[in-house]
Amino acid sequence: MKKQRWIRFASIGFCLSIALAFGYAPAASAQQDSDQPPSDNPQCTAENLQGRYGYTVSGWLVGIPPAPVPPAPVAAVGAVTFDGEGIILKAQDTVNNNGVLSRHTTGVGTYTVNPNCTGSATVAGDFAGLTFDFMIIPGTNGSEFSLIVTNSGTVETGDAQRIPDEACTDGTVQGIYRLQAHGYLLGTGPTASVGIRIVDGAGNLSGHDTVSNTGSIVPRDVTSLYAVNSDCTGTQTWTDGSTFDWVIVAGGTQVFFIRTDHPNIRIASGTYKKQRGSDEQD
Repeated sequence: MKKQRWIRFASIGFCLSIALAFGYAPAASAQQDSDQPPSDNPQCTAENLQGRYGYTVSGWLVGIPPAPVPPAPVAAVGAVTFDGEGIILKAQDTVNNNGVLSRHTTGVGTYTVNPNCTGSATVAGDFAGLTFDFMIIPGTNGSEFSLIVTNSGTVETGDAQRIPDEACTDGTVQGIYRLQAHGYLLGTGPTASVGIRIVDGAGNLSGHDTVSNTGSIVPRDVTSLYAVNSDCTGTQTWTDGSTFDWVIVAGGTQVFFIRTDHPNIRIASGTYKKQRGSDEQD
């Protein structure tokens, strides 16, 4: 019996010696790789961006230096589809350029992804050669990225999240959401708001927020109707007549929106973000 036990221990030791000799140390290797910065640990390819993503961007049009053009606000929400091989199959958005509202529907283009999970893209069609750089967020398996527009004369940044393949309905958006919004009152100055939105999953939305209009604080109650399309876009109409376009991402846990009424008066965009535990689906 002692001889058999000794043989078994000796066999285990021999196997471990062989593993170490060939550099196999799984636990240590995994720890070492995870400690490396992304630039030293290649992990991304074009396949990481695949499917349809909703996005929101905002910022300023500053003109092409040295033109003395005063900064003008810009914001957009939209959706873009990547094929996983470097082609942008479709892009569409609602954009407000300094009070001029327009909708782009025929965007196509190309993109590249670097091993360190950075990348760049160009969108043609009615996007007129829009270019942007992006960073795929670590740990999201390609479901989220941040972006910055790189065309001359712009200062715009934004975020994007994947839209699931399943069709959306009014019930996709349901529960309690945190509101963050910002914009610009043309001829006046910046505006921002924070608050909550309660969504019943059947086309009704209510809530309250605090608005700062160029530093003047105004509390506000909101009631509105909303409608969701199967492609996860949607619209919202407040009882005061204000209207918004939506893009629903991450299975309904976030909504990107932009105001679409009176574009010559106001630019406003923002995000509804669902709070954990707000309903049984969490």
